[in-house]
Amino acid sequence: MTEATLGRRSFTHGDQQTFARLSSDFNPLHLDAAFARRTQMGSPVVHGIHTLLWTLETLQQSARFDIARIKVRFHQPLFPHETGEIRMSGRTAQAVSLKVVAAGTVVAAIRLFSEPGKTAVARPLAEPLPQPPTEPVDLSFEEMQGRAGAVAVKATDAEIRALFPALAASLGPERIRGLMATSQLVGMACPGLNSLFSGLDVACAPERGTSGALAYAVAAVDARFRSLQIEVAGSGLSGQIDAFARLPPPAQSGMAAVSARVRADAFAGQRVLVVGGSRGLGEVTAKIIAAGGGHPVITYRDGLSEAEAVAASIRAAGGACDVVRYDALEPAAPQLAGIGAVGACYYFATAKIFQRKSALYEAGMLHAFSRYYVDGFHALCAALHQSQGGARLALFYPSTVAIDEATSGLAEYAMAKAAGEVLASYLGVFLPNVTVLSRRLPRVMTDQTSTVGVATAHDALDVLIPIVEELQRLARS
Repeated sequence: MTEATLGRRSFTHGDQQTFARLSSDFNPLHLDAAFARRTQMGSPVVHGIHTLLWTLETLQQSARFDIARIKVRFHQPLFPHETGEIRMSGRTAQAVSLKVVAAGTVVAAIRLFSEPGKTAVARPLAEPLPQPPTEPVDLSFEEMQGRAGAVAVKATDAEIRALFPALAASLGPERIRGLMATSQLVGMACPGLNSLFSGLDVACAPERGTSGALAYAVAAVDARFRSLQIEVAGSGLSGQIDAFARLPPPAQSGMAAVSARVRADAFAGQRVLVVGGSRGLGEVTAKIIAAGGGHPVITYRDGLSEAEAVAASIRAAGGACDVVRYDALEPAAPQLAGIGAVGACYYFATAKIFQRKSALYEAGMLHAFSRYYVDGFHALCAALHQSQGGARLALFYPSTVAIDEATSGLAEYAMAKAAGEVLASYLGVFLPNVTVLSRRLPRVMTDQTSTVGVATAHDALDVLIPIVEELQRLARS
């Protein structure tokens, strides 16, 4: 059959909070932008089970199907405020095929069956029933092996019917609670904090009178891929969940490691602005300057706690560091008012690099990148030059080897960075007493590069130490 579009929707932050409350899946990947930006997704994502339940509700509203088995694969995350579209690609008396598409990408593939098949497993429910957790567990991969227990959802029948009226009439509130419980299981109990829900295959089973409770047991793991197969039973469901235990965000070198490679007085007396110094390359740059006796002023946009942690590590090692908020998309001059005189500036402000696309080139995406890498850099340079009365200023503009290496999905990013390079050369020529150093950096393991599974990457200290030494020489000359 020709694909039929059943519905479209974009989820809001309020939708995220509501589903988190009802399912007790408070994993920060769904609710906390500062946490989510350091994951493989780069920003908060919609609960996969919320996407599934919305899809099932939409189907039951338009073309009721008697569901006995649900099989879903979550191929990609769905992000709040982007439009997801439900498409039905096939339907018989025995099965329905659905997919959720965003920007031309299939984010979820769903198969529904009128017969339960052979997915049932027999696992006793834990007694007494657990209270829903308030914080996700942070387990090592070894701790997940053989883990068993139960999770429980406290959403009432009335709350479920209010959100999913047609589905509640079809499956019943109890099984919807069971599906919600799978979200809590993956996001809060196992794998927990650093989890990824990749799919489920569950059949409708007799209800046992244990409202919202789902027993689980890890049946198999694969350390090569950090994958888990988890058997579940209860709340009118029985079957298997597939999940991944994500690696935690990459940690940058500590002050001890940095100090071992930097002469203690290399940058003595130099006050330096590091835009985007709360994480990644900016964090390492700030530590290099501090290890050499300089005084970094690091900025953050959203991650105040991260910036304060970097500053605390520098101060604990005997260095000096200030923290200020700076948003490259807002007017620069007012934000620089309290920073004071600096002799050098490193510009690591960035957008989310790896983004979903529906075409080879998207003008809107180029504009979004250019706001950071061209407009934002120019505004900062001009404001710094003016605020410091035309005193000598050295600036670092980080470019990318993606300009030379055609990489899928990165055309607009590379184009904006190339435009920034041209701007940097013009600023260095036409702004008096301003020197701009630009380098095309290789891949270094940061929050951004780890999102695409880079197996090998350059060491940040190897890349940045010579750059910092060169820029600080220019600042002194």
